Amino acid sequence: MDAKVAGVLTGVSYVSGIDYYKGLNEAYAELVPKGALMPRNPLMIMVSVDCDEYAQALVARQWDKVKMYLADSVSRLVGAKCDFLCIASNTAHMCVPEVQKRFPELPVLHIADCTAQAIKKRGFKRIGLLGTEPTMRENYLKDQIAKHNITTIIPDDDVSLNQIFTYIMKELGVNVFKAETRAFFVDQIHRLVARGAEGVILGCTEIELLVKQEDVPEVPLFNSAELHIAATAKVQAGILSLDELTP
Repeated sequence: MDAKVAGVLTGVSYVSGIDYYKGLNEAYAELVPKGALMPRNPLMIMVSVDCDEYAQALVARQWDKVKMYLADSVSRLVGAKCDFLCIASNTAHMCVPEVQKRFPELPVLHIADCTAQAIKKRGFKRIGLLGTEPTMRENYLKDQIAKHNITTIIPDDDVSLNQIFTYIMKELGVNVFKAETRAFFVDQIHRLVARGAEGVILGCTEIELLVKQEDVPEVPLFNSAELHIAATAKVQAGILSLDELTP
């Protein structure tokens, strides 16, 4: 397979965008031969959107507005002739159906497929999911995971769902990471396990930056962005095809 140019949609938030850019470069450098003078960089085109405009529509539950706004931004990546799309956000994957409708020729490397592959390798069938409130309440991520015969469960009370989203919006999304917030998320992980989760998806890049496996060594964590980044780098390097990940 030939090396591919990734079209990376980011800005929601800039914190995850930085993590993706750094992670893609580091992962790619481990996959390809070293350059004569410097590590080789993966080929990518990035478009960063206005997180505030996105967040306003998100909080107002204006899903169509969110999808249209993000798909409009993807059009710039298509115009720049990327080979495939990488959306650097779990929540922003709600725009995938609209993107596929507008740009049927553009392959999408879905974060849920990358995450599900790692879960299947462990043989798990019931998994917890933590993320933004839309990611937990709506079905765009859960339905894609279900295509891999995996059931997801989320916190079962509105207070927890709202508090998780508040922490993401007010702290993690602006690069603020507190010990007491970490303790809250660790408690949420334990609650999901008590309800039968065999592991937990950290379905928000910013949560991955806060909670580490060593914080809950007894619970398998699946860092969706980390898995997405690793798969994207392999596609960029030409050693993995998107077809190998789809259900």
